[in-house]
Amino acid sequence: MDKISEYLKLIDDVIDKGEFKDSWESLSQFHVPSWYKKGRFGIFIHWGVFSVAATQSEWYPRLMYIKGQKSNLHHCKTYTMNFEYRQMADLFKPEKFNADEWVELFKKSGAKYIMPVGEHHDGIKMYESSLNRWNMMTLNGRDYMAELHSACNKAKLGFLISNHRAEHYWFFNGARKFYPNSEISKNLYPDLYGPAFMPPSRNIDKTDKEISPTEDYVKEWLVTVCEMIDRNKPLAVYFDWWVHKDEFRPYMKKFLAYYYNRGIEWGKEVCVFYKWGALFDGCGIFDVERGQIDGVARELWQNDTAIAKNSWGYTHDNKFKTSAEIIRNMIEVFSKNGCYMLNVGPKPDGTICSEEKAVLLEIGKWLSVNGEAVYDSQPFEVCPFEGRKSKNGSFKENKKFSKKDFCFTAKPGKIYIFPMGVKLPQTLKIKSLRRSNENGIRYKIKRIHILGENHNLDFAQSEKDLKIALKKQYNNELPICICVEVE
Repeated sequence: MDKISEYLKLIDDVIDKGEFKDSWESLSQFHVPSWYKKGRFGIFIHWGVFSVAATQSEWYPRLMYIKGQKSNLHHCKTYTMNFEYRQMADLFKPEKFNADEWVELFKKSGAKYIMPVGEHHDGIKMYESSLNRWNMMTLNGRDYMAELHSACNKAKLGFLISNHRAEHYWFFNGARKFYPNSEISKNLYPDLYGPAFMPPSRNIDKTDKEISPTEDYVKEWLVTVCEMIDRNKPLAVYFDWWVHKDEFRPYMKKFLAYYYNRGIEWGKEVCVFYKWGALFDGCGIFDVERGQIDGVARELWQNDTAIAKNSWGYTHDNKFKTSAEIIRNMIEVFSKNGCYMLNVGPKPDGTICSEEKAVLLEIGKWLSVNGEAVYDSQPFEVCPFEGRKSKNGSFKENKKFSKKDFCFTAKPGKIYIFPMGVKLPQTLKIKSLRRSNENGIRYKIKRIHILGENHNLDFAQSEKDLKIALKKQYNNELPICICVEVE
């Protein structure tokens, strides 16, 4: 029996003996982990062989084989097309990587867990594997996931992991179209490059309508992700988008049942992040990439985004968001019952660039004052926000806020107000906290103050609004948080 067949039998045995079965009815017994509800903020990490070229994005392995792409032009000039992606792996020697230093920085950012990419679309595993030789332990003698997990344990941060292998089915297909003499077109090193499937139309971007994985491929995908969790024992697994294809569904159910049963064996609360209907509602945690939802969700959801605007991985010309932009985005997510996963893209030498370090430290400083309104918070029962609504969906995060925009979170006996405008009036007028049976509150207000400041603020509540008098003109570049204590 080969390794794939052996692991498939193990998966079935674990499901047969476990509490969770591979059906939506059984998997709907999933509960959102308590550590996730309390933590609310984590760090995503895109880092691997694709970081070496530091060009265009983490999709460099695909784009280098597509003529006319920036990555392709860079590769031709810097390496020539005789130097294939297989050889790029030899250049990934992150001698400055120090897991403890990374984790120390992430802890200072206020994050409660981290989620490095275990395997991206390029098919190279950042952890030791017995299934495939294209893993970092075999390639350069280090298991980066194990090192990070160990550092997280010492620092008491949660360790999560992401897997993007599904898209590997077609990821290198540009080589078949543009480079007939490439290793990929000659079907060399299939254990690295995968099928590199070419659709009938030869339109390499028809990844949904014209490309569907074979059953053998999806079985191999299932075994790969199950080995990943067995070796790394993460608190959560993130999947990118292609697993929403119909062919993955029965095997996704098997993965969920296997992983949730493993979590019970380990004595850990575990979860899975998914997009676009890859899981049935309530069987995992819904994720929105670089976007928002337009209302408050009944269950926790996740926004994943990056400090860099143009790439998830490190590139020489990354353009970075400011900490103020990110913090406003975070606040809106928290107010809608969401959690926030913020990505960094370390350099190929294993260091984190100064721009991302500065943003992380500034977020950490802000959370040290305002974290009371974030960690283990809940949505405000009347409304999550007041003002202009956000657009619903992915890649819609560039909202501009005004002095009329407010976001809210809550804890027992406290309502937290985040004024979202940069320039604030001396008196804030908040309709959502007016004295009213509906679309307002009936609580008796005991005290109003700004987090991080000791003095109380004067206020007046009417049936029209709640007026709060600020003591001074605030620079609200990094939003203040106002705490309303009630009976």
